[in-house]
Amino acid sequence: MSDPSPQPPATAGSIPAGTLVSLIGSLADFLSLREGQTKIDVSEFVAWLRKHRHTDEVRRIESDPVMLLAIRNTLDVGHGELVTRLEAIDEALLRLCVPPGAFAAIAHAARPDLALKVLGA
Repeated sequence: MSDPSPQPPATAGSIPAGTLVSLIGSLADFLSLREGQTKIDVSEFVAWLRKHRHTDEVRRIESDPVMLLAIRNTLDVGHGELVTRLEAIDEALLRLCVPPGAFAAIAHAARPDLALKVLGA
């Protein structure tokens, strides 16, 4: 019997699912500690990642010039704008997790305030 949901072939250079969520989550955690700071340097973020043992993310950022530039440009946007965009990402993610989604209970538990706002629950 064949698998009804075809999977893309695994490659040596494939990037695991959740990598983007993890990186954006780490950035959100880092920014929450920098409230009010107007200029945040990419080296501060990498140092914070290293201190908190996010070695895969550090390796990805330091080994990929495109990623390093993307993080640098993102941090240049400014703290307030980034927090606004992170809130929009949370909203979008919550909408993707609504029942009968597999992550609905986690989404509601993690952001009950947003669940009320977005879903009217």
